[in-house]
Amino acid sequence: MRSEVWALMTAACWAVGSLLEKRGVKLGGLSPVMGTTIRSAFSLILLSFLSYPFWHQLKTAGPKSISLIAVGGGLLSGCLGIIFLYTGLKNGNLSTVMTIAFCLAPVLGAVLGYFFLNERLSPIQVTGIALCVIGAAMTVYFRGN
Repeated sequence: MRSEVWALMTAACWAVGSLLEKRGVKLGGLSPVMGTTIRSAFSLILLSFLSYPFWHQLKTAGPKSISLIAVGGGLLSGCLGIIFLYTGLKNGNLSTVMTIAFCLAPVLGAVLGYFFLNERLSPIQVTGIALCVIGAAMTVYFRGN
């Protein structure tokens, strides 16, 4: 399957997941930290089973690889990023929070890839990045609150 299809499926899961998470945190009167804990606990249980056939890879991955994933995915994305997302979802509109978080994350990723991974950006990609920023700004500015 093409990477773009996987990206669309990711976007769909994150959009529906965020909707359900917003409702759950609000309905239960939960703090963003508790919402993140519940989310992470259920993720850990499912991922433990799904990853079992690949556990042998830990022996050859090396500490640097594991540390990069632990800090990037575990600490920044999985913990702090989700706590910040839940805080935004609890206090703001789904449309505004989702637009800022999920429009600007790929923009920042593209910029980081350009500066730190020497990835090239075509003029059309730069135009797309600009349109994402403009679209996110318009969503916030015209949110109708």
